[in-house]
Amino acid sequence: MMTSIVEAGLYHGYRLRNHDGVSLSHLQFADDTLIFGEKSWANVRYMWAVLILFEQVSGLKVNFHKRMLTEINISASWLEEATSMLNCRG
Repeated sequence: MMTSIVEAGLYHGYRLRNHDGVSLSHLQFADDTLIFGEKSWANVRYMWAVLILFEQVSGLKVNFHKRMLTEINISASWLEEATSMLNCRG
């Protein structure tokens, strides 16, 4: 699902410096997923939508109490608003 929204240009991953425009949107492990992205409200909304769609399609539940949003060079106030919107911890 993440790959589809990135390819459609709806979600923008984190661009790596000095790597010819390479961006990182997500990494998946056995039962964990790390999602990376640019600071934007559109990204926050699409991230939320993907998590909800994942629950509906897979029949599995996303543990919203374990979700965590963290920042790199983002203001604390913006992070607080985003964590509130995603119902997770910061």
